Amino acid sequence: MNGDAVEAAIELAGILESIGARYLIGGSLASTVWAEPRFTQDVDLISDLALDQVPDLLGHLGESWYADEVLIREAIATHASFNVIRLAGMVKIDVFLPRNEGLHASKWGRARVANLGPDGGGALRVTSPEDILLQKLDWFRSGGGVSEQQWRDVTTLLRVRGDRLEDEYLNTWARTLELEELLGRARAEARGD
Repeated sequence: MNGDAVEAAIELAGILESIGARYLIGGSLASTVWAEPRFTQDVDLISDLALDQVPDLLGHLGESWYADEVLIREAIATHASFNVIRLAGMVKIDVFLPRNEGLHASKWGRARVANLGPDGGGALRVTSPEDILLQKLDWFRSGGGVSEQQWRDVTTLLRVRGDRLEDEYLNTWARTLELEELLGRARAEARGD
């Protein structure tokens, strides 16, 4: 894992907590936590940041971060995403603001804490292995089924986590999200079938 990316994630998570906004680490950083480490240049983070929290967010980011207030406000209003850049190390963090429904609503209660900082410090709330697996399958599908990296992350999670994954949860959400065929294919590949 990229040390600058982890440091930036820890810093932004602390800022979000201090202003009362929830967050979860997602994307490649989450999949490396639950499977095997790999280099990732940026960080994906899910949040429930609200419009009235934007001034506090910008105040805490200060001069150490690049952030565009207009884009942040638009992303909140449309449940889209925005990014901030930590100038030290030039680390970009994409902040996703999905509606609190479906799989996204389920993620909050299932998140786990992982210590990613040096010497075991830097506790961060990370999307559960099942939820990041489902999210990556969905991204793989929505990207036309061509992203080798997304597919590799999914099959690696299945291979490494194996029987520690909650199969019933995966099966239920795969059915709901119409990902059953992809999940079956990924499971077969992870087993070496």
